[in-house]
Amino acid sequence: MHVGHIIIIGAMKAGTTTLHNLLSQHSQIVMSHVNGYKSMKELDYFLEDRGRSYDRFFRKGAPEGVWTLEASPSYSKNYLENGCAERIAALKKQTKLVYILRDPIDRIDSHLSHNGSRGRTLPEPRALRIYSDTSRYWSHIQRFDAAGFSDSLLLLDFDDLCQDPVGTARKVQAFVGLELEDPADVRIHNSRRTAGRVLTKGQERSYWARVRPDVEALAASGRFPAAQKWLDTWSAKFSRPSPRRRPAE
Repeated sequence: MHVGHIIIIGAMKAGTTTLHNLLSQHSQIVMSHVNGYKSMKELDYFLEDRGRSYDRFFRKGAPEGVWTLEASPSYSKNYLENGCAERIAALKKQTKLVYILRDPIDRIDSHLSHNGSRGRTLPEPRALRIYSDTSRYWSHIQRFDAAGFSDSLLLLDFDDLCQDPVGTARKVQAFVGLELEDPADVRIHNSRRTAGRVLTKGQERSYWARVRPDVEALAASGRFPAAQKWLDTWSAKFSRPSPRRRPAE
């Protein structure tokens, strides 16, 4: 039987396709591949109750000694959450989750650019709510923690993935317990199609006001050091001092 499941849960526009490609090259990993279902990457299987076994969505039925791999960024969207974390937790095999976090305002800007390049627009205030929700990383982490994943959830920095894709892939491999293998194909996937910033400064200020409490909580948790950098960057831009995490006694 196969060993277990690796699931990249997000975030959208934070390099999930690139990481999926890097990990799929490992000799002990098989990726989802279902003709006519959704895609080789985004199964979105756990967004609702399904009548088909999860193991059926993998080529060769997940043979002996391997891990399955999927990447569905919708798993880390609160407005789509309806028991997703609990369904993943109910899997019989051991499961490792990977969550890539990106500067929340940069992620929103890229999200808007992505949708705009495809002719997709959302009316306000729905856009403000949806784009902000996807950048509320701490609330998503808490949801998966509550389902029992606090020790099996790896947080990655989008900047690290961009700067060192091979090192990031090896970090995931070590987290899962795989033998370390360097991927040969390190291409960036789904890169930005439009140049320049989409968000105006006023929009940045509005989005920051919505996501700031979540970023503060993430920074205070000590689980993701880059969150403090985000606080410093955007607080300085909007002239409001950012709180510093108190060192442990």
